[in-house]
Amino acid sequence: MKLKNFDDYLKTRLEPKEIFKIKKQAKAEFESLKNLQKDIAMAIIEYKTKENISFNELVRRLGTSATQLEKIRNGEANLTLSSLAHISALLNKKPHIVFQAKQ
Repeated sequence: MKLKNFDDYLKTRLEPKEIFKIKKQAKAEFESLKNLQKDIAMAIIEYKTKENISFNELVRRLGTSATQLEKIRNGEANLTLSSLAHISALLNKKPHIVFQAKQ
């Protein structure tokens, strides 16, 4: 039997409750990632404005590529903790993650 997509495959291997739980977890992870990306992007934009520097100067200070900086500014970069530490040092800010209960 050839399956058309991943959802079909899951249906052959898991119960509907398990699939629901996995999809719910994936959605929560995606939302958390987007929130973190947005916060980092806003901090970068704020720094650029405060320092009154060009995009290229920001690339130089971060020691990254223009493509990667554009991904960061657009909230699309999947940064490592090391990259986050590097960015926070440049911004002279201490990163602080707060885990809040969902509403």
